[in-house]
Amino acid sequence: MIAPELTSAYPDGLRLLADVGASNVRFALESAPDRYWASEVLPCSAHESLEAAVRTFLLAHGSPPVRHAAFSLPNPIAGDQVQLTNHPWAFSVEAMRRALGLQTLLVVNDYTALAMGLTRLDAGERIKVGGGEPVTGGVQGVIGPGSGLGVSALVLVQDRYVALSSEGGHVSYPPQDDDEEQVVAAARQRYGHASGERLISGPGLELIHEVIAAQTGHQPARLAAPEISARALATPPCPVAQRALAVFCAMLGTVAGNLALTLGSVGGLYIGGGIVPQILPFFEASAFRRRFEQKGRFSQWLTQIPTWVVVAPRSALRGTSAFLEDHLTADHGAEPLLDDVRAALPRLSTSERLVAGDLLSAPRAWMSDSIARIADRCGVSTPTVMRFCRTMGFKGLADFKLRLGAGLSGSTKVAHRPVRAADPTAERMATILNNSISALIELRDRLHPQAFEQAVKLLANARRIEVYGVGAAALAAEEAQHKFGRLGLQVVARTDSQLQNVTAAFLGPDDVLLVLSNSGAVDPVNEAVMRARRSGTRVIGMCPQRSDLARLSDVILPVDHPEDLQALVPMVSRLMQTVIVDVLVTDLALQRRDHINAALVRQDDQRYAFLSSHGS
Repeated sequence: MIAPELTSAYPDGLRLLADVGASNVRFALESAPDRYWASEVLPCSAHESLEAAVRTFLLAHGSPPVRHAAFSLPNPIAGDQVQLTNHPWAFSVEAMRRALGLQTLLVVNDYTALAMGLTRLDAGERIKVGGGEPVTGGVQGVIGPGSGLGVSALVLVQDRYVALSSEGGHVSYPPQDDDEEQVVAAARQRYGHASGERLISGPGLELIHEVIAAQTGHQPARLAAPEISARALATPPCPVAQRALAVFCAMLGTVAGNLALTLGSVGGLYIGGGIVPQILPFFEASAFRRRFEQKGRFSQWLTQIPTWVVVAPRSALRGTSAFLEDHLTADHGAEPLLDDVRAALPRLSTSERLVAGDLLSAPRAWMSDSIARIADRCGVSTPTVMRFCRTMGFKGLADFKLRLGAGLSGSTKVAHRPVRAADPTAERMATILNNSISALIELRDRLHPQAFEQAVKLLANARRIEVYGVGAAALAAEEAQHKFGRLGLQVVARTDSQLQNVTAAFLGPDDVLLVLSNSGAVDPVNEAVMRARRSGTRVIGMCPQRSDLARLSDVILPVDHPEDLQALVPMVSRLMQTVIVDVLVTDLALQRRDHINAALVRQDDQRYAFLSSHGS
């Protein structure tokens, strides 16, 4: 349980997430990845519009300030106007953004969001159902039966993942046996088109059950999909329901195999949605995997592709959050915009040129600073900043920031790759260096200025600083002690977990604990952190954002990077920790310049006095 007084890990505040369904909409206010400050499910029928439902949720939780939001919908998304397929709600994305006072509002297809959520899956949140090992960086397919049939994919483009929008659930279904011929014929008669979604979904399972019941001479009342699944899994099972569910699983295998071939999903095929996780033991024993691989000459190729069932809770909200985070940190083409500003300098007014000069000298600061702070730094009024944005062709500062992009990540894009013994020496050298470059570029783009400023402020005002690190992080902890100590700060590094537990009890509210961890999951270290927190000590965590240590930290300086586990391969996270320490030390040195200069003067005076006394 996260203490409510903890500083938000998102320096720009809480983020609003929504998973909109046909009957209900699930809301959440997220303070950090997978950390929900509040969540609630509201019925769609109780609200005349999605905006009204949003306002009800926010009002119920104290109307906290929110700058960024993202909603996932079971709809194709094309343009600004959105009409829900299974509900009368319709809205303009831009109009809702303005009405809610948001800086960012993203609306994405639910399975596009689910695909992005794969980047946040833990090992225990997926169950493997056959196949070999995934190819690192390979395309990952996503399919999921629920109220419909969602399809998407995750593709690695240079150093970031891109989720593909798709309506692949509406492709025609190819029947594979006599049972399926009859099911497809029934779908054609009822709907005119037998698509995957008509058959491999909740309503599709109901149709399959009807056809199987008619074949066997049974004519029961139409059953809902959950009831069919329950009867199939009962002891003893209902034969009609059991056969219907078996046909359903086999048909899903056919479509999933087609999707894997179409995408070349060597990174694996993931199954989401609400149906399969509920029938997992039955599904594992079904014909799904045999049908998945049953593709003639390519059957052997498909045997190597792993299939997983996603069992992560709130997977739709998690994917929506990942999509929003990607949007806020990706490179949206800042350099062409800065070129436009440089070209426009001659036609700008004198005050607008001051604003342009500030932008060109510190573009990253614009992404986090308010209009008042920008205006104050430029020595102009806030209307002048707005006028500059409009002169450049934007509606205002928010639109300008969106174009400027949170990434500003330059042109160097290098993806993380494993180091392989079979590679030539030159290739191994390049891989290790490129992984380090990739990590530092990602660190530059994802280290929020507000979190950094909070960390510097805590360190600068601390009575005493203790730095914890064990294992590989111990070296970075000792280096931090050396560098902070050179600034005249009272600092000590603790690299033994038992000693950390003992000394944590002596820390107080005026002290700061800086904890370096490559995993954030070292139990003895986290126990010492909890002990220090009980005494009111503020904690800065330099660790992965979704780790246990991050949940205990007041301020998080994220160190998220894949590590190679082979012996003797350098840990990139240690390099990231060292660089973050260097940045902290530099900022502290700038703030303490007068104090440091005075200390250096005293040192020179003492040296002069010592030499003079020995020379006389």
